[in-house]
Amino acid sequence: MNILSVVLIINAVVLTTIIILERKRPEKTIAWLLLIIIFPPLGLILYLFLGRNWKKHRLNEEFSPVVKDLLNRVINRVDKEEHKYLAELLANNSYSPLFVDNEIEIFNNGDDKFNALFEEMEKATHHIHLEYYIVKSDEIGNRLKEILIRKAKEGVKVRFIMDRVGSIRLKKNYIKELKENGVDVVQYSYFLAPLLRKINTQINYRNHRKIVVIDGRVGFLGGMNVGDEYRGLGKIGDWRDLHIKVKGDFVLGLQGVFIDDFMAVKRIDDGEFFIEGEFDKYFPTSEKSKGKIMQLVTSGPNSEHPAIMQGIIKMISMAKNNIYITTPYFVPTESVMEAIKIAKLSGVDVKILFPGKYDHFIVYHASKTFLEELVKCGVEVYFYNKNAFVHSKVITIDDSICTVGTANMDIRSFELNYEVNAVIYDREITQKINEMFRRDLEDSTKVDEEYFKNQPKFIKIVEGVCRIFSELL
Repeated sequence: MNILSVVLIINAVVLTTIIILERKRPEKTIAWLLLIIIFPPLGLILYLFLGRNWKKHRLNEEFSPVVKDLLNRVINRVDKEEHKYLAELLANNSYSPLFVDNEIEIFNNGDDKFNALFEEMEKATHHIHLEYYIVKSDEIGNRLKEILIRKAKEGVKVRFIMDRVGSIRLKKNYIKELKENGVDVVQYSYFLAPLLRKINTQINYRNHRKIVVIDGRVGFLGGMNVGDEYRGLGKIGDWRDLHIKVKGDFVLGLQGVFIDDFMAVKRIDDGEFFIEGEFDKYFPTSEKSKGKIMQLVTSGPNSEHPAIMQGIIKMISMAKNNIYITTPYFVPTESVMEAIKIAKLSGVDVKILFPGKYDHFIVYHASKTFLEELVKCGVEVYFYNKNAFVHSKVITIDDSICTVGTANMDIRSFELNYEVNAVIYDREITQKINEMFRRDLEDSTKVDEEYFKNQPKFIKIVEGVCRIFSELL
């Protein structure tokens, strides 16, 4: 036995012990052990990069005490009887007050979202704050860059958070040009591996949030990043997505999330707390709006509670009539699966809209195994048009309450990514989203048990393998 084999065996034993002692979910532990046993060198490397949490710095998964104190000066927290238990849950697990006076506009395609975003950015007089997982230097990305540079030269304070992994293909000149023209760009990623500082051992932890705040008065949140593909101009074809624009006190919550995230990254570079002396500019008193009640839910890999997942489970358990889910990926936790099954078996109408084609092979095929399980329980599953892609992250309950945001229905969003969702306690908005959902169903194909039974054996094997490792996705 050569030295390399001995080293690999020792490493495998040590890592196996570490994995067991970490007390992860049994299925996740088994998946890692299988990977290390079957592919010793590859499994060891993947675990070091994806399985371990080496982070010494992280984004905040909740409002910091400073920002919470600031928000409490201007937010009236109230109880809404109809959904008070959900509101109380999110107040406790995500430290979010109810934002009680908001106006909401819904976009279900990229062109409408970007046109509205650019229009609001042109009006900015004090600051523009952006936080995106993916930014591309294509047509829409360059239009964004031009506006940001022009506004920065006008004296508007422009700050931009990008995720280094999500925006890995972004040209370096794009960021360089922004910085040279006064835009404060930071990237979420740290290179603090214990042995080789140039190795990013935190590739598995990503800032998946998509937030824009303009002058503390207008906010944007949803599923769309910055790129032409979100306008249906990418390789994958037509693109269905959902984003919202908000005016009102909910924007103050988005502002708090952005500021906490920005400072968490800037602290590495010894940044200063920039809102000092200008609090009213960043957290202005909101004008009376349309009275839409909203709540902000955030989560991340080190959250005390998996707030978004818990909120979704609570919403599902509250349903009496219908649950409509749109998601591009479906690798839920066992608790979410059971909640959906219980709702359906209790007589609730449950429908799930899922892409008819994939952009991530393993996730797509793992997702289909979970969907097959639900179909057997009577859940209606629809595959969207195969010439398009659905990327919306939306759940509606009983035509009266909904959640919209950045989190997918998968373990990555629930446990590994930094995410932010809005819960909207409003019948009018929920019904509008349901109307969009029903129109999308008309362009979709309903799948049944026969569909899954008739899948080739090879596909079934592939899907089974993908499911085994779905805990690691």
